[in-house]
Amino acid sequence: MIKKIFAISTLLLIFVIGAIFVYNFLFKTPASQKNKTDAIKTAGEGKLNETNSRQETAEEKASIQAVSDEPVFGAALSPDGKYFYAFLASNGQLNQYDLSGKLDKVLSTEKFENIKKVVWNKPKNKVIIKTEPVPGTAKFFYFDIPGKKVFVLKENIDSVSWSNLGDKIIYKHYDPKTKKRTINVAEPDGKNWHVVAEISYRDAEIAPIPNSSDISFWPSPNAFTATSVASVAFNGENKKELLKDRYGVNLLWSPNGTQAIFSAADEKGGHKTDLLLMNRQGGEIQSLMFPTFTSKCSWSSDSKNLYCAMPGNIPDSAILPNDWQEGKITTSDTFWKIDTSTGKKERLVVPEKIGESYDVLNPFLSHDEKNFFFINKQDQKLYKLSL
Repeated sequence: MIKKIFAISTLLLIFVIGAIFVYNFLFKTPASQKNKTDAIKTAGEGKLNETNSRQETAEEKASIQAVSDEPVFGAALSPDGKYFYAFLASNGQLNQYDLSGKLDKVLSTEKFENIKKVVWNKPKNKVIIKTEPVPGTAKFFYFDIPGKKVFVLKENIDSVSWSNLGDKIIYKHYDPKTKKRTINVAEPDGKNWHVVAEISYRDAEIAPIPNSSDISFWPSPNAFTATSVASVAFNGENKKELLKDRYGVNLLWSPNGTQAIFSAADEKGGHKTDLLLMNRQGGEIQSLMFPTFTSKCSWSSDSKNLYCAMPGNIPDSAILPNDWQEGKITTSDTFWKIDTSTGKKERLVVPEKIGESYDVLNPFLSHDEKNFFFINKQDQKLYKLSL
């Protein structure tokens, strides 16, 4: 009996040992293999998290921040690209800031009140300041910054630009006696002037064509005015018509002067606007399929790309660009880069990262094109989008 019990126990023990052996070698993953598998899994998760982290960092890298504490006018990049200048709206003081918005130094304490517009020459050492002492009445000052001299320009001027070299001014003048409206060239203080063209419209925009001695001019943007963009040489010769029969036009020449963008309404008194491209002669017109205003765009230094804000939140009843220019509506903009050779568009920042609402005006780029500066029309402060 005892031998029988012993035999049965021995068989049971052998069975248990065999079961353990089969489990360990056939079903259970070895510890080393498990550790290896876990290590691969962890490494994989680490790479995935690292990739997500890189993507998040790239998106968060594009951010918008205020670089002025109060409203400013005439914000412009210095010639060396290390600073920007701006006139304070409160008292007209001219300051120099680094690109982060930190005050570097005060350039002038000359007081200019009721500033409406500031036009810099290319070397950024001279400036024309438009003020409005009485609503509807313009007064222009020429400010020689190094010489600390201020001159009042003659009356009946309502639009001023600089020559390409920045040594002459180009302006539109109205003579109340003869009722003539003319485009003129003069010394910055208004002396030694001469007429280069006669025009028939009241409000004019003027821009020299880069890398040439020609001047372009056209009616100020109005959705009800059929625009004729013309050019003329500095001596008044060789007048040409570059563009006609478009409404609400505004123009911006590329830095090399070989082409220009212009925004235009889709029809007289229209609600829609588009950005178009044309060559130096006003030909080869093509739509960039981008609904914005020229004053929301800046060219890259190589004349290949555009950095633009696209207006949003526009009421269906709006007349463009009139209602926006007159302050009847404000826009909520998104930010884009456009390759003018292909029309390819790329977001500069995803909408979720924009944060506040911005109505972009008069943008400009840093020299390395890593910062997109602009005035927010809603509060007149200067902002920076880091690209």
